[in-house]
Amino acid sequence: MFLHGGPGAGCHKFHAHFFNPARYRVILFDQRGCGKSTPSASDDDATAALTDNTTAHLIDDVLRLRRELHIHGKMHVFGGSWGSTLALAYAIAHPETVQTLILRAVFLCRRADVDYFFQGNAADFALDPLRMRAPGTYLDFPAAWTHFVTAIPPEDRGDVVGGLAKIFAVQPQNEAERERVLKVASACVAWESSASRLNRDESSQSQPDQKYALMAARILVHYMINGGFLGGSGETNRENNYILDHTDRLKEIPVHIVHGRYDRVCHLYQAEALVRALRAVGQQRGELLYYRGWAWQPGTGDRLQVMRDHERSAADKPV
Repeated sequence: MFLHGGPGAGCHKFHAHFFNPARYRVILFDQRGCGKSTPSASDDDATAALTDNTTAHLIDDVLRLRRELHIHGKMHVFGGSWGSTLALAYAIAHPETVQTLILRAVFLCRRADVDYFFQGNAADFALDPLRMRAPGTYLDFPAAWTHFVTAIPPEDRGDVVGGLAKIFAVQPQNEAERERVLKVASACVAWESSASRLNRDESSQSQPDQKYALMAARILVHYMINGGFLGGSGETNRENNYILDHTDRLKEIPVHIVHGRYDRVCHLYQAEALVRALRAVGQQRGELLYYRGWAWQPGTGDRLQVMRDHERSAADKPV
């Protein structure tokens, strides 16, 4: 079961290259509100796409797919970035259905993890764009960070995720309002894109597809303002530590992790925190592999395939 990232990124053809169809029955699906799923968060009024769109609903969708596709035994669950968050949440909820977890770029969706990427020095940016207020992705991509922060109204920069949520909560009533929402959505997606790969010109001002930007940014912020809907919802849930607090539910599941040492979207400290929490509850099955890379670059897929094929050989039966 492949779980895509974002949240809101949808599945893409290249995701299938991780799997040999002669050895695996592979299931890829677009999560609620994105990709080919309907209603779409790219609509002018995204209310329908974001209603009943929580982690609990996504977990139920995986169970419904299992029933629809007559999957009765355990399965490998594979996810990267937000997909790793959802994979972990699913396994915590239904460990009896999981053969292994194979994770790329662990994202725990705690307030600190989100702020590392989105908050940075935004609150002080107007006074001093180079102020190092706290550790964060902004330190590595000053040009891309400038493009992103300047798209956010100064009064909303004290809490960037909260400011984005406020902007996206308003349904555009005219073309000017729609352009304002689109500008912020495009800046949000461009910032993530700039920080996701090692070999990318961060000063490039190329814009993402408008429909994709609206869809991805709205769903992303919908989840982040609610702490990923992990164990609860609302802004107070942004302080959750849900995954690490429930690692005892994973102690019988092999967990294999590939994480880029230079990943600045999902910093590697999250993978290290997960492994330490798993070891603390007695989970000794699996491995953590750091490599000298970014979130997506040549070599990531090879390392994931080695882990996956090792587990397939060990199980010695179709999953």
